Amino acid sequence: MPCYGFLDFCGGRDDARDPELEFKASPTEQDLLHWQYDALLEMRSQVGPVEDKDLLRFLVARKWHVPAAVEQFHAMQIWRKTNQVERWRRNAPGPTGPDAAADAAEDPRLSRDNIEMFPQLRLVENWPDEGAHVYFGQALAFGFDKKGQPIQIQNGGLAGWRFAELLRHVGGREKVVKSLIRFQELQAARMEESSRRLGRPITKQVVITNAAGMPLRPHPQAVATFKDFLFISSRYYPESLAVLFIVNAPVFFVAFYRLIQSWLDPADQLPITYGGTVDFDILGETWSREDCDKFLADCQRALRPDHVQSPSKVENQYEQFQAFPKYWIVAVVCFAYFMSGFLF
Repeated sequence: MPCYGFLDFCGGRDDARDPELEFKASPTEQDLLHWQYDALLEMRSQVGPVEDKDLLRFLVARKWHVPAAVEQFHAMQIWRKTNQVERWRRNAPGPTGPDAAADAAEDPRLSRDNIEMFPQLRLVENWPDEGAHVYFGQALAFGFDKKGQPIQIQNGGLAGWRFAELLRHVGGREKVVKSLIRFQELQAARMEESSRRLGRPITKQVVITNAAGMPLRPHPQAVATFKDFLFISSRYYPESLAVLFIVNAPVFFVAFYRLIQSWLDPADQLPITYGGTVDFDILGETWSREDCDKFLADCQRALRPDHVQSPSKVENQYEQFQAFPKYWIVAVVCFAYFMSGFLF
C-alpha cells in the first residue's frame, strides 16, 4: 500500500501498529497501580456491564475520584438518551468494520491516495445536505496517525468566515451543535474500526486546526457554539482528544485560546500544541457549495451495493478528485507525524 515516504500514516492499516503502545481492553491488577485497579473495580460495581476502556476515560478525567467519575458517567448516559445521540451510529448506512474501511480507502471514487475522504457517508446517519456541511464546516475526518488514532482536519479560518451562512443554512445554533456531536460520533465509530483492526483499544483522536485567516472578531454565535461544544466534549466525551494542533495561528489566537481554557474545569484542560506555519487548505476556495454537493452525492451513490460504474466514469471521477489540493494532505500528515513523535 503506498505511503508517504517514511511515514507510518497509511490510511489506517495494520502497518500503523506500534507494539510499544499495546494495552489491554480489560486491565488486570498488574496493568495498573494497585489503587487505580481498586478504583476501576469500584466503578465497575457501580455502573454495571461497561467496557473498561470507557470506565478508564472517566476515571482519568476525574483524577481517579470514583464518585466524581460515576456521577459524570451517569450524566453522560442521561444526556445521550435525552438527545438521542445513539441514532447517529444506529442509522448509519454502512458498510462498517475494518474491511469496509479498507475497501473504501482503495476505491478511487471514495478515497484520495488510498485514504478514505468521507467516512461519514458510511459510519453515521447521513444528512440530506452533506455537501453543504463540508463546504460551510470545513472539516474532514481524514486518515489516522501512526498510533491508529483517527485524525480530524479543520480549516478554522475559512469556516469562521462562513459561519453566518452555516447558521442560516441549518437553522440556528442548536443545529450547529448537533452537527458537531454527529462528528464526534463519527470519530468514535472510526476509533472502533481502528481498534478492531489493530487488536487494541483506540480511544482518542487527533485534531489539526488551520487558524490562518481567522476573523479577528468571530461571529458571536460562533463563540457561543464553540463554548457549548467544549462543555459537551469535556463532559460527555472525556479523554477522547489526544492533542489539538493549532497551525498558522495569528497572534490574537493564543489569547483567544487562553480565554477558552478559562471556560473549562481545571481537570478538562485541552491538550493544545501550537505549530509553526503549515501550508494547507481543505477543499480550496475554488470549490463551491455546488461542487461539494455533487461530489458527496457521487460518493453516496458509489457506496450503494447495487451501484455499478463503468471504468471510464470511475477514471473521470478520479481525475476530478485530483482537484483536491495535494500539498495540504502531505504537509498536514508530516506535521502530525512529526509532532506526535514528541508528544506521545
